Amino acid sequence: MLRHRIGLALAACATIGAAATSASAEGQLCLNELEKQVEREYTDVGSLLPHQAHDLLKAGGDILLLDVRDAGEFQISHLPGAVWVDPEITIDQFMDRFGHLIAGKRVLLYCSVGVRSSRLGERIRAEAATRGATGVYNIRGGIFAWHNYGKRLDMAKGQTELVHPYSTRWSRYLDFPNYTSFGARPRWW
Repeated sequence: MLRHRIGLALAACATIGAAATSASAEGQLCLNELEKQVEREYTDVGSLLPHQAHDLLKAGGDILLLDVRDAGEFQISHLPGAVWVDPEITIDQFMDRFGHLIAGKRVLLYCSVGVRSSRLGERIRAEAATRGATGVYNIRGGIFAWHNYGKRLDMAKGQTELVHPYSTRWSRYLDFPNYTSFGARPRWW
């Protein structure tokens, strides 16, 4: 069902892109529709807008920030302070790895646009609550929205402007596709 709605959002994105007056806003306009669909599909996971998540992270405190994308995507860039977690991790594996860290904390999850992180959020929400987490939240629009709003991204060597677009099809959700990277460039590049 969600896959069908995502297909519709991609089709709508082509229409929005053709009608948009500002090239730097087309990606986020398309992403806004997808974000709404993800929120409707995953109602058991809280949702934070990128600026809300940014403010919480800036204030510090009791937050566990998890990047729910493939390892290669994480290597290109991630939110500052994020810890990578496999999108396919089981509840038991998640609790073995993070269960001792979540008591009294908000667990903030993100992926490219919010689908993988929302799926993980739904899988772990109940068990995280029993372990004392104060909530499980998806960052609405994921790293794409974060990037579109010009928020800082890091990589192993420090700050970066690059973001992994997941695929060329999904890169249409980015306002700045010239800052996309699928991986390291060859040495001869």
